[in-house]
Amino acid sequence: MNQNTNNGYTSRTEKRKIEEELERKNLAKEKEMEAKRQELKEIIFDNASSNKKSIYKRELPKNEVQSEKDVPKKKTTATNIILSFTMVIALAFSGYLIYDSFNQVNQIYQIINAILIFLVILSFLIAFKRTYHYKKTKATVLTALCFIGLMVFNGLALTNIITLPKQEAVPNFNNETLSKALEWAEANNVKYEHSFEYSDKIEKYNIISQDVKPETLTKNIDKINFEVSNGPDYNKEVIISNMESWNIDEAVEVIDENFLNNVTVNFEENNEITRDTITEQSKSGNMKRNDALTLKVSLGNKDNLKPITLKEMKNMSVFKATLYLNRNAIDYELKYEFSNKISKGKVIKSSVQKGTKVSPGEKITLTISKGKKIVVPELKNMKMSQITKWIIENNLKINYSDKYDNKIKSGRVIEATYKKGDIIEEDTTVGIIVSKGKLKMPKFNNITDFKIWADKYEIKYEIKEEFNNDIKKGDIIKFSVETNKTINPDEGIIAYVSKGKAIEVPNFVGKSKSEIQKTCNELGINCTFVNEYSSSVKEGNAISQSIKSGEKIAKGDTIQINIATKNKNNVTSNTTSKPNTSNSNSSSNSSSSSSGSSGTGTSTTPPKTFNNIFIQTGWLSSTDPNTNCTTIKTNIRNLTSSKVNITCTTRTSIDGRAKGKIHEDSPYQANKKYSFTENKTYTFILVS
Repeated sequence: MNQNTNNGYTSRTEKRKIEEELERKNLAKEKEMEAKRQELKEIIFDNASSNKKSIYKRELPKNEVQSEKDVPKKKTTATNIILSFTMVIALAFSGYLIYDSFNQVNQIYQIINAILIFLVILSFLIAFKRTYHYKKTKATVLTALCFIGLMVFNGLALTNIITLPKQEAVPNFNNETLSKALEWAEANNVKYEHSFEYSDKIEKYNIISQDVKPETLTKNIDKINFEVSNGPDYNKEVIISNMESWNIDEAVEVIDENFLNNVTVNFEENNEITRDTITEQSKSGNMKRNDALTLKVSLGNKDNLKPITLKEMKNMSVFKATLYLNRNAIDYELKYEFSNKISKGKVIKSSVQKGTKVSPGEKITLTISKGKKIVVPELKNMKMSQITKWIIENNLKINYSDKYDNKIKSGRVIEATYKKGDIIEEDTTVGIIVSKGKLKMPKFNNITDFKIWADKYEIKYEIKEEFNNDIKKGDIIKFSVETNKTINPDEGIIAYVSKGKAIEVPNFVGKSKSEIQKTCNELGINCTFVNEYSSSVKEGNAISQSIKSGEKIAKGDTIQINIATKNKNNVTSNTTSKPNTSNSNSSSNSSSSSSGSSGTGTSTTPPKTFNNIFIQTGWLSSTDPNTNCTTIKTNIRNLTSSKVNITCTTRTSIDGRAKGKIHEDSPYQANKKYSFTENKTYTFILVS
């Protein structure tokens, strides 16, 4: 009994039961730990086998051990599927962000975000699996740290505390200067073009719009087009109210709002009408901005005029300055000087200082700016961006055209209307010819496109027609210069055009008219008939033919047949054709060049005259005189002959015609018919 008491057991049986119970619990713990180790391996290596199952899916009483038979298998499988699906989505989303980053300006920012988002999702999944068995785990802390890192990174980046590299993208050039845009384009090797449009809102030479959206990656574009402001359109029609009885200050507001630039204000003494009141207006209603407008304004009673304290005149426009002096009956004279600081047309200084008392009738001198004294630099071989910047900085106008040049690099100036050292004023138009680089032979699908191209760039060319059994009549056989090969402008180009399949001319002499017509129809050639008196040939039979038998002609060509008649009164008038003994192929060597020369042909045929050629308004669709000139030249030559020479000059319009249209002084006008003769030159005057 004492032994049992010392060991704490009432009996040996009780001792055995307790030991067995402890052993059973230890075994259960070992199984539990093994299951958790196995599950951790499944999470980390994503390599769980189908025969390994979690044994902890439900809470057990303290004294109960869960066996494999007690595991809810369906619940375990569903959970793993959801977690795996979440992992796939996270991986796909992060991959998409990285892929998309190549088309984003903030590429590095987006890649880092993608990696951090993936780490947050991954750590969350690990934590979820861990906390499925334990209430607390280090994985939960890892998830929180990853999430905090994501938020901190975005906060630092968005507040610009940290700056990440960005991919080069197209800026927003709206309302920026053209020179800035062109400098950017050249620095990034982006081709560019610009066109000018009138604008009342955008300052002259500033960009109105661009055809490539801002933030587009530079690497994804080849070319960008800019629409540039040319300032207000002074040829635009506006509606001006009748301002008689208005105060002159109200009229000035209307003048400014409508950009009227040809206004004269005359002040006259008038004792009956209140001072500064408009008494007469030369024009109202519809008018152009540059139309002359004269306003007469009451000066009131001169005796009531008092001396004024002269205000600051510097930087006032000529219109505003002279208006101010006139309304106070102060005489003035104007002098003009160059100024690097004061804009053209504004007051540089006054002979009387501001704050000085000036009485009516006194005379002062205003010095008006002619703008900068502009010394022309060496324009040849300059880049277009450099020239444009120089034009804008000096408030000049530019009229440029392009031309191929095998020596001067593409985009550089070949010729300019002013040479180095010339002195010019603001608003002067500078004409330049820009190199298109080496003249290389393009690919042409038809002869018309070739002619248009050659005429546009004044490239000499010759067209030779040849018979060809394989190539349709009128199609190109070949050129003397291969596609993409450099062309020597002095040598020109020979275009070989198909005359179609050769047809051998039959001998029609002695045959009847009906027989001849049948043969012509079968061969696909045109036969014309004229009556010729003959006493020896049977009436109705052929005496001669314009192209002798055995010669080769093309389908659709025309032959004249002389038919015998016994009636002298039945002879066709003006019929002098005789059989042609010359080689008919001489017609296949007709040539043409943009300069109107007859090429290498030896024909002595007199020049042809083409009557009733209608000049269409549709040929003048562009605002660029050079483009319209090319269109006029091409269309007239297509309607007449390549030997008709068309040239163009430009001149400022007096009656306000739009740029690119035919000038009022041009000898040839739209919607009228004219005659054109080969080897003669016809000059159109277009509005500059």
